[in-house]
Amino acid sequence: MIVNKLHILLFLYRSKANRKDTMPIYCRMTLNGQRKQFSSGCSLNEPNWDERKSLHKGLSTEAKHINNQLRSIRNRILKSYDFLARKGDHFDINQLYDQYSGKTVEIKTLLGVFDQHITHIKELIGIDYSMATYNKFVLIRSHVGEFIKSYYHLTDYPLGQLKLGFLQDFDHFLKLQKVQNQNTVNKTIERGKKVVKIAVAHGWLTHDPFALFRKKRFVKAVVYLDSEELDLLKNYQFSGKLNTIRNIFLFSCYTGLAYHEVSHLRNVHLKTNKGMLWIEMIRQKTKRPISVPLLPKALAVLEYYDYLNNDGALLPVISNQKLNAYLKDVGSELGIEKHLTHHVARKTFASTVLLNNDVPVDVASFLLGHSKVSTTEEFYAKVQRVRVLTHLSKISG
Repeated sequence: MIVNKLHILLFLYRSKANRKDTMPIYCRMTLNGQRKQFSSGCSLNEPNWDERKSLHKGLSTEAKHINNQLRSIRNRILKSYDFLARKGDHFDINQLYDQYSGKTVEIKTLLGVFDQHITHIKELIGIDYSMATYNKFVLIRSHVGEFIKSYYHLTDYPLGQLKLGFLQDFDHFLKLQKVQNQNTVNKTIERGKKVVKIAVAHGWLTHDPFALFRKKRFVKAVVYLDSEELDLLKNYQFSGKLNTIRNIFLFSCYTGLAYHEVSHLRNVHLKTNKGMLWIEMIRQKTKRPISVPLLPKALAVLEYYDYLNNDGALLPVISNQKLNAYLKDVGSELGIEKHLTHHVARKTFASTVLLNNDVPVDVASFLLGHSKVSTTEEFYAKVQRVRVLTHLSKISG
């Protein structure tokens, strides 16, 4: 690993003092003996300058503003240095200054683009991205790095040498070494393709080498509770922890709320509209508004937990991992052989509660908070086949 020695100095440029003896503050970066200096945009009189601390001595608003600006410059330089250092390549003082000043620094390797994208995601967590998205890209970056080392015996891969075969080999690696099913492989590769498109957008690649790649078709079985299973779940007498798990799951069966929304549901999210109580919130995954009517069976769950007198979460908060673990016990006690997870409740809402009651696909898409109607249509198409067979069996009978 190449070690770059960086030194940052903030100083008064005394020879550039004006008629009022105000002097500009300059910043000098020294990297491996190379120097680059530039104006900080701040100036002051020499008696106000603390040479040892490289800060304004005063406590005035102006002094605080100058000191904040100087600290910001130092932090941005260090951040730029860390970004370039993580790539593991040698860089000079001009590249460091370009990175600091926001000029495009050409990235020539695949993992270099991954690192930059991951840094951008981290900076925008809670604004444009979630922590889950950040963790997914970190994991995929790890898979790509391991793949490059395993298949090509390299620590990184040059962007200019990327070809379609890279993804084909990566597909093989994910299935063989990571034991991923086709659906997970497709999602992993899609995120990898996104990173390459970022490289094209920045001009680091002249064309997209993966443009002709077509993911392999994967039809995932839709798991949901039918009306008989849903009634069994609702009427069964559970005790202790399983009763709590059943109630949380049942609530999502009649609202379609994902785990994150259920665990963050508060009274502030309940609104009355045209004489009916609605849940109105922003879906964490898509950042789209959710507006779902509280059906009587969902409202009954909230009433069970005395929601009107609750200042916190309206339902018991249990980690998604533990919730899914307990749902296995719920299914076992009910004699339901389907693999139950909290997401099955959302599928049950879409199929048994909405589709079986002939709710139009566009309305269902709105209630589910899908970002695209096509997502809902794809799911409906899968479930529709089951309904067709059910109706035909009644005719043939």
